[in-house]
Amino acid sequence: MDSLFKSGAPRYEDPATSSRVYAINRSGFRRLLDEAAVGDTIRIADAARLFRSTKDVIQIREVLQRRGMHLRIATGAWSGFDLAADDPQTKLFVTMLAGVLEFQRDMISENTKEGVAAAEAAGKTLGRPAALDEDKAADVVDAYAKGAAVKVLARQ
Repeated sequence: MDSLFKSGAPRYEDPATSSRVYAINRSGFRRLLDEAAVGDTIRIADAARLFRSTKDVIQIREVLQRRGMHLRIATGAWSGFDLAADDPQTKLFVTMLAGVLEFQRDMISENTKEGVAAAEAAGKTLGRPAALDEDKAADVVDAYAKGAAVKVLARQ
């Protein structure tokens, strides 16, 4: 959804985007790149929202450099730097932080998997609770088998 910040700059979003999709392939980021001009500065609130891996950081950096654009992150260790700058110190800094960011995302994923496994081992039911109890679900299946329309069943 496009809306304007107080500065008048457009805002681009990729809601509910999978962490497996590189930024360069996400619709909001592609639209941003299509609309941006040479010399523009892209401002991101949080690096973890844009970058998914070291490869992602390097890929975005290369694209922005080719297009003569700048990239600034508002918060954290990344703030204050033009991450698309073409000097050896920035390249080293970006490469090291990209590795740390990828490690952080991997640790979050590993901790999540361990938490799910522990909950399952403890017999906890995961996910959204069932909308119907077993008897009502059986009634719906039976009605569908007898030809009831899906819309009608959904309304019920």
